[in-house]
Amino acid sequence: MRGTLTATGIILAALVVYAGSCIIRPFRDCWLCDGRGHHRSKSNRKLSRPCRWCRASGKRLRFGRRAWNRARRVQRSAS
Repeated sequence: MRGTLTATGIILAALVVYAGSCIIRPFRDCWLCDGRGHHRSKSNRKLSRPCRWCRASGKRLRFGRRAWNRARRVQRSAS
């Protein structure tokens, strides 16, 4: 019983920390272009085409923030 409560507490603490980090820093570097906004060509190391995942901004909205925004949108449309 005590182990279950400890594990639950640790998981809840991790979720609170992640939610706080999503509020403070809602964007993260794009995983595909490493935050550059453009891909590098393999042959001559120049920036080539814009990244389609981040639309050449180099930043993407984090998963937790995306879920938060969707929940807020659903809540606003319900009332």
